[in-house]
Formats: sequence, structure tokens, C-alpha cells
Amino acid sequence: MANYFRRLPMSVCIETYKQVNLVEFLTEHYGLKFKKSGSGYVAGSPFGADKKPSFFVRQMGNRWLFKDFSSGLGGSIIDLVGHLEQLSGVGAILRRLEQLAGGHCTSVAVEEKPSETRRGYDVDQLYHRFRGQDPDVCRRYLMSRGIDTHLVETLIADGEVVHNCYQGKSYCCFAVRDGSESLQCLDNHEIDGSGKFVLGSKRVYSRDWQELPHASEAFITEGIIDYLSMKTLEEKKIPGIALLGNQLIFDPDLLSGCTRIISALDEDRGGTAAFVDLVNWYPDKEVTQYPLRNYKDPNELLQSGSRFRRLSPEEKLSLYRTFQRSDNRSELAREWGLDRSHMYAIVRDVEEMVISGLSSRRPGRRPMDQPQTMPDAWQQIDDLKEQNRNLSLERDETICREEFLKLRLKWSELEAAELGGEPFDEKTGVLKKKQIKKKRKRKR
Repeated sequence: MANYFRRLPMSVCIETYKQVNLVEFLTEHYGLKFKKSGSGYVAGSPFGADKKPSFFVRQMGNRWLFKDFSSGLGGSIIDLVGHLEQLSGVGAILRRLEQLAGGHCTSVAVEEKPSETRRGYDVDQLYHRFRGQDPDVCRRYLMSRGIDTHLVETLIADGEVVHNCYQGKSYCCFAVRDGSESLQCLDNHEIDGSGKFVLGSKRVYSRDWQELPHASEAFITEGIIDYLSMKTLEEKKIPGIALLGNQLIFDPDLLSGCTRIISALDEDRGGTAAFVDLVNWYPDKEVTQYPLRNYKDPNELLQSGSRFRRLSPEEKLSLYRTFQRSDNRSELAREWGLDRSHMYAIVRDVEEMVISGLSSRRPGRRPMDQPQTMPDAWQQIDDLKEQNRNLSLERDETICREEFLKLRLKWSELEAAELGGEPFDEKTGVLKKKQIKKKRKRKR
């Protein structure tokens, strides 16, 4: 049984262990004694002494969960074994579970997909009924999520997007087909909410079945909206698939021809586990993560507009130089986290600035005092302003010095007049004696 779990992807293995009966598991491996309590079971806490039983387990759907009120801990069997064995890391916990569970997990297996005969509905009949509805509400929904307008119109024209009205709610319904164009399931997304459900046998979605076997690189997303977001971000150049979840439910040979696989899975626990599974599935291929720039998924990145972010002049020049040396422009745009059309616009902008700068130059050697660039010109203007300010200060200082010297001269004259006994006035200064003109004698 341990070998069986090693062959399973990590995401499937975790989901499988969560379905283990906790009452039987804890009774056999940890000696707990349970009693029936309502819809669940109760026992003494394995984390410490409690006067009354405070450790509860119950089954919620296919999963078993626990809650310990004495310590406040709770969660699934993964969390429980991690706390009891003091283990950190999902890998270490899974290895310990393999040792403990062994053959006792044989009753727990990956849930098989329901066959067509076990369903209470026919997917093809539902699809034809949905296609009779007006798809305009789906058109507006997809455009509000940032999906390329031409791509949206193509999806509606090809019948891959239909409108499902269910219990008074509108759903954007995607027709999921396999490589032979056979309808497999209908993936429904609530337009005015977050509800999702799948009608039929869940399969991977793609519009690139013909290109995938011969592609050198391909991307993988969790949902169809993320798949369409990648098509919008990468201008439909790279083929890919959508898992309709975070479990690798496709044939590994589908991407056997690729040398590079781009993981655009969500940046959460499930997406990380699926990425690890990809690395294990394709050890001889380059498996890289798409730069989501700290956003949750490709659609959130698309709606954020960060792919059209503004670069500083230094960043534009660096991008332009790298652009000239690069042979793979798509990879360059991905490394910079830019939309390719936006990257080309930046390159054209830099080229126009270079041409404009060269055209404005005159032949011959440029004068030493002439600025070379706009920043130099602004710096020269600032220097001239500073010089003008300094000249104004020097002029004011000269005027003040002149007035002060005049005042000192006046004081010196007053002191000299006082010592010489000459009359003086403190306001007007030394009083001048009236000159007496001698009368000339007339000649007779």
C-alpha cells in the first residue's frame, strides 16, 4: 500500500489520507477510546490530561476532521499526525502516515468518476438546452474578468461558452471536450458569485489539442478562467491546459514532447502540491513557475494591470539593451513580467527618443558649456539660479558695508569736532562756520 501511495501525485495522496476513518486509525495506533456523541465521536485528548473527554472527530462529506478543545487544535489527519509526531512538512507527515496506515488504507482509494449511466442527467442534452440561452451575460462576465474580446467572441461563436440558468442564478458554462471533440463535462462559474460546479466527468480543458503533442513548451492552470487569462497575457502563442482543480488528472504522455512546462497554478497549498507533482512526473523536463508577481492566479494578475506597469527611464534602457541581445522575446517579456505588446511599445519609445536626440544634434564638436542631455540642461539651469542668488547676496552685503562705512565716517567727524571744540549737531554733524566775505574797497 505504501508503494501505491508513492505512485500517486502528492495532491491526490493528501486527499486520499483525509478520507481515512479517524476513529479506527486513532484507536489502533494511539490507543484512544471513543464514544458516540451526536453525529461524531469523543475521546480523551491525546495532547494532555483533561477531566472530561474533549477530543471530537466527525466525518464531513468524504473527509474526517478533528477538534481538540483542551488545546484548541483542529483539522484533518495531516494536521493531527503533524502535531502528535511533532513533524513539520507535508512530505515527512505523509511518510509517517505510510508507516502507520500501511494496508489499513486499502478501503480508501481515489474516487472513480461516475459513469454516464449512473448520472441523473445527460450532458449533451443539457448542453443543447443551455446553448439556446442568450450568451450576452457570459460575454460581459468574461470581458469583466479581462479576457481578450476577440477570444471571447470566438468562444461564443464556437459554442464553447453557453449560458446556464439554474435556480434563478446565471452561470457561465464552458463546454469541456477531449482531443476527439467529444463533450466530457460542463464547467459552470456563477456570474454574480463565487459558486462553481461541474456537470459530467471532470476532464482537463484545452483549445490546443492539435498543438500540444508537437509543442516545445506548454502551460498548466487550475481553472478555465486562468487558462483564458494566460491566453490573453501571452497573446495566445503558448498552448496549455486547465486542470479544473489542482490534481493532475491527465495522461503524462500528453506533454511528453515539451521540453519546458510552465506552471501557472495558484500560489496556495494545493497549487504548490500540484507543482511538486509536476516536477516528479517530468524529472527530465524544465518545470518552471509563471511569474505571478505575488498575485494569487493568472486572472488576478491580468486584472491588476501590472503587466502594463510603468518603468523608470533606467529600467527602460536596460530592457531595450536586453531586448537587442535576446533571441526569445516571449521569454524576455515573461522575465520582466510585462505583456509583450507593452514591451514592444517600450522598445519603440526608446528608439524614438534615441532618434530624436540624434536628430537634434548639430555637426561638429559641441561647446563645453552646452548641456548634453535634458538632465544636464536642468542641472545647468539650477546652477545659474544658484549663481544669481549668490550675486544678489553679495550685492546686499556690499550695500550694507557701504552704509556702515558712511556711519563710521560720520562718528569720526563728530569725535574730531568735539575734541577741537567745534560746534556740532548729533543729527546733522559738524556745524560749518559762516564765511564772512570782505567788502572790496572801491577805487576812487
